[in-house]
Amino acid sequence: MGILERIKKRKFEGFKEFVLNMETSGNTSRQQILITGILEDPVFMTYVMKNVRTFDDFLNLPSDEIDSVIKTQDQIIGVLAKCFFGASQEQIKVMEASIPKYISKFKDELSYLNEVTSSEKEGAKYFILKLVRKLQKQELIQGFLWQLPSQDIFHPKVYKDGKAEIYFESAILAAEGFILKGKRTNDWKHFYDSGKLMAKGDYEDGLKTDVWVFYFGNGSIKAQGRFKDDFKHGLWKDWDRAGNLTETEYIAGKKV
Repeated sequence: MGILERIKKRKFEGFKEFVLNMETSGNTSRQQILITGILEDPVFMTYVMKNVRTFDDFLNLPSDEIDSVIKTQDQIIGVLAKCFFGASQEQIKVMEASIPKYISKFKDELSYLNEVTSSEKEGAKYFILKLVRKLQKQELIQGFLWQLPSQDIFHPKVYKDGKAEIYFESAILAAEGFILKGKRTNDWKHFYDSGKLMAKGDYEDGLKTDVWVFYFGNGSIKAQGRFKDDFKHGLWKDWDRAGNLTETEYIAGKKV
C-alpha cells in the first residue's frame, strides 16, 4: 500500500495531518516524502504543498494573531529568539514590527543566546508552527487558511491495462507509463507541473524497481540509483544544484 492510500482513507482529517507532518519534518525527510508522494499521486501532492506553511508564513499573520500565539506560553519569546539567532538586522526588524509589545523582552532573550545550532533553530521554528496549527484547530485564531481539494481526490483511481496517462489539474501531463492487472509496470516517466521531466524508471507489480533517475527542473540530474521492492537499494548518487556529488549506500531503504 502506498503512503498516500492510508491518508486518503481518512479524507480531510488525514489530509490535514499529513500537511502538518510535512511542515515539521526535516528538509531531507520532507524531500523524500515529497518525491515518493508525487510519484504516487502528483495531483494530491500539489494540494499538500499548497497548504504546507513555513516560519515565514507565521511572520505574515496579522499582528493580533501573532500576539495571541505569544500569550499562550511564557517561553515563546525565548523560542522566537532562537528562530532569529544569527539573522540579519533587516530580518530582526521584521520580527520586532510584528511584536511591538514584546520588543524589549525579545531583544533581551536574543542577547542572552551564545550559540544556537541549526537543528535547535529548526526545532524552534517547528514548535511555533505546531502551536499556530493547534490554536487554529481550537478556533482561537484564524491561522493559515486551508486550500482543500474536492472529495474526488480521495477516491482511488482505476486505470485500464495498457498505456496510462496522469494529468495535473492544469491539464499538463504528470506521468505516463503502462498498467498491468491494475498496477504500474515497466517504463514510467514523471513530470513537473512545468512539463519538464522529473523522474524516469521501472515498476514491477506496482513497485519501483531497477535503476531510476531524478532530475532538477533545468534538466540536470538530481539523483540516480536502484530500487528494490519500492525501496532504495544499493549505491545512490545525489547531486546538488551546484553539481556537487554525494554517494550513499542503502539496504531496503535504510542508509548503511
